[in-house]
Amino acid sequence: MNPIVFILLCFAAVGLFDKILKNRLGLASSFDKGMLTMGDFMLSVGGFYCIAIAFLNGHASLFENKEMIISSLLAPDLGGYSIVESMSHSNDILIFCGVLLTSTLGCLISFQLPIFLNELNKEDLTHYLKGVIYGIFGLLPVLIVCGFLLQINHFMISFLPVICICVILIGLFFLSFHTLIVVLTVFSRIVQIAGYIFFFLVCMTFFFHMNFTNMTLIDEALRIVFQMSIIVSGSLVLCEIVLRKFSRQIEKVGQILQIDKYSVMGIILSFGTSIAMLPLFSKMNQKGKILNAAFSLSGAFVFGGQLGFIAGVNPNSITWFVVVKLVAGIAGLLIANLFEKTNSIMKNS
Repeated sequence: MNPIVFILLCFAAVGLFDKILKNRLGLASSFDKGMLTMGDFMLSVGGFYCIAIAFLNGHASLFENKEMIISSLLAPDLGGYSIVESMSHSNDILIFCGVLLTSTLGCLISFQLPIFLNELNKEDLTHYLKGVIYGIFGLLPVLIVCGFLLQINHFMISFLPVICICVILIGLFFLSFHTLIVVLTVFSRIVQIAGYIFFFLVCMTFFFHMNFTNMTLIDEALRIVFQMSIIVSGSLVLCEIVLRKFSRQIEKVGQILQIDKYSVMGIILSFGTSIAMLPLFSKMNQKGKILNAAFSLSGAFVFGGQLGFIAGVNPNSITWFVVVKLVAGIAGLLIANLFEKTNSIMKNS
């Protein structure tokens, strides 16, 4: 078992023990929040996992040599990993595209951006998207290094579509903010609706034995969703303990980065899920909002549901997953801090 997964399982056990004690330690509520994600995970993961794999088993040739594009648009648990796994015969490509690229850029486009686009007001959204641009600058060099370390054949040529997608995102932000919002909102809505339809088809198969998928894939999806929920429960309990026991250290980090405590808490919560920092976003100072967005592009979910999903489908890649997401997330945060510090100096001079 991966040591990171083991640690989070221990924290999940602590939360469950506190639930037995009727929340005397105040950790049972965090455990419950993690378990409540099981329904959402099943809606998003179950349909895509079962239907996508069943479809691709008979139509893999339709997506031949398109791993980079697909994994740049879909999160691993929204069909990204399943599609790459079905079309790829190389373990290195599966790790790079199915695990690393889907959990960073793919997750941004198909999951994080749609939620933040709908929830944030226009002023906060501007700061968020600015941070995302910094996050992209932090992510690309890390992915390029990983591509060479994994010794992927003709890597830079294969990686060109990813660079083009990033350039389009950056270009739309600077040239047409409104167009960027419209394009991403429409794409995310399509993915969301597809997930709901796929889930319904899975339910039809389960009860009426139709041929949309098969029981083996349904059993695998249920196992993955259960693992994801337990991992999220453990990560939320861990975050709760960190926020309680290290409040002074959190304030010191905020002073170093020149951000408030809400901003530091948001970054910490993003380790489990970037959605957890959403309620705090409006309370953050401007720089804190930008730094949170920059970190969350890659660093979010590193100890949350994505880790649970990867642990279920490809446990050998967990180290790659955790290290790359953390390094890219921190790189994005440092780049954002550097540029915002420089801009502040220029404004004051």
